[in-house]
Amino acid sequence: MKDLSWLTERPIAHRGYHNDENGVIENTPTAVSKALERNFAIEVDLQETADHKALIFHDHTLNRVTHAKGEVAHRTLDELMKVKLKRTRDPMWSLQQLLEEVKGDVPLIIEVKSLFRNGGQREFLYEIVEALRHYNGPFALKSFDPKMLRALKDMAPHIPRGALSCSFLEKPQRDFYNPVQRFIIRYMLHMLGTKPDFISYCIRDLPAVGPSFLKRTRDVPVMAWTVKTPADREKAQIFADQIVFEGFDPDLPIM
Repeated sequence: MKDLSWLTERPIAHRGYHNDENGVIENTPTAVSKALERNFAIEVDLQETADHKALIFHDHTLNRVTHAKGEVAHRTLDELMKVKLKRTRDPMWSLQQLLEEVKGDVPLIIEVKSLFRNGGQREFLYEIVEALRHYNGPFALKSFDPKMLRALKDMAPHIPRGALSCSFLEKPQRDFYNPVQRFIIRYMLHMLGTKPDFISYCIRDLPAVGPSFLKRTRDVPVMAWTVKTPADREKAQIFADQIVFEGFDPDLPIM
């Protein structure tokens, strides 16, 4: 059984310790640096590029946070590194650059974003596993996509993996699943095949049958996302073991 005690030691900064109003944009080197300064664990997102590399980026398209448009997956990593982000001088960056920045100083929770392809994007996952092979520090991977979780279990069973879920999938995830598949994800019925080491569940939907049952029967840790308000924090203290937070300092007491 994997030792995941580190997973619950420090709150996890959602996409880094970012603050758009102060020019600290999500998933950027500055947001990660701010989290390191505060000794927060860090959550980032990975998107697959056209050459199957891992880009630190949340959206499937470039439209929202860059000066470019179009699908991330239609450009190579080298092409994407030249794209300019809005409202910051931070560059786009890769998983390897992130690992060199963090150096194992705090835990990394890496969400692998899915393109919902058959086979679980194995070339992409292989690139991620290889990048992490010699990384010296605590880390875990998580995904909404059961296909990815199964592929990771087969490819790298030693790496801690988490199942992301919620009671009501939103776009774009919702568009890729039929009603039966959405039911399976909602109640985490894929657990028999994916066997995740922890659950990352939407704070809005807690408590929920799936995570409550698995926490009680298998002692699977529950991570609540995204905690933004005092009410969210209070709920997470009851129903979760860890929080993924943004918009406040979790080291300060609840007012």
